[in-house]
Amino acid sequence: MAERLEFDPRNIPTPDFSGNTYATVRRALIADANSPGINAEAEAEQHLRDQWEEENRALRARYEAQLEEDRAVEEARREEAAEAQRLKEVEKRAKEAELAKKADEKRTPLSSFKQGVGVGYIPQQIHPFAKKLMAARKYVPLWYFLPEATAEARERSRETVDTNRFQIAMDDVDSSTSSLTLVGSHTVRASTNAVPDSRLTWDQVMRAKSSFLNALPQGEFTDEFIRMFAGFYTGMDMHPELREEHGDRVLALYHAEMRRAWYERFEQRDPFDLAVFSEDTLEKCRIEVRRQNSERTIKGEYFLI
Repeated sequence: MAERLEFDPRNIPTPDFSGNTYATVRRALIADANSPGINAEAEAEQHLRDQWEEENRALRARYEAQLEEDRAVEEARREEAAEAQRLKEVEKRAKEAELAKKADEKRTPLSSFKQGVGVGYIPQQIHPFAKKLMAARKYVPLWYFLPEATAEARERSRETVDTNRFQIAMDDVDSSTSSLTLVGSHTVRASTNAVPDSRLTWDQVMRAKSSFLNALPQGEFTDEFIRMFAGFYTGMDMHPELREEHGDRVLALYHAEMRRAWYERFEQRDPFDLAVFSEDTLEKCRIEVRRQNSERTIKGEYFLI
């Protein structure tokens, strides 16, 4: 491979072959027997000029070829860079299209509506934790269907969450049967304000029952189950025990015991008819309320309703 020229041969000035610098060379040419056509200074000078121009033409041709090769390499480099940029743009557009597609999939689809037709009422919002458990047909404390739980659910719905963060969530409210799961921080979680059914007053039970019954379809319970639960609450609301002293506390405790027992049997795939009143359980609840009253009396904290 010829050595690369670092200069342009066209810029090399033609030497002065008539000067003293080349006098010795001219005389040698005249005296050389192998140069029969050179007999004078002018002929020797012309011979040197012709020889130099021939060599310079060769250098110029070599330099032009080198420039052409450089241009070809630079053009190939530009084309390669342009292709890389084009592929980068194609990849960028593909990613943007994919992100736009995913974003569109996450958006709530547009649904048509009838102009001029409003809504008569706003359905009660169910606490997200209760909604999750109801959908799974799991036991959920009745507190989650009280107005204070609804208010908490409304506040949670307004929260801005980071879906890239995770936390450990408990799948049930009973530590004896619950399990832990790694979930996104935006998923539902139990309320720290929730109280067990055993601590609810009868007034709270009655206020929460309608929301609970309305939420049963979340778990796709059949009409048979919904009628059973409705009969459970109607049976308690109509029971003569309510006319007795502390009867409301007895029935509130009965409600807690029976509803928990039904869900436990339901988990075991052996449910019973909750609407059938259990006088045995009711008597146990009476005894428990009397025990609590006696305990308060001993402590000087007799409970009056």
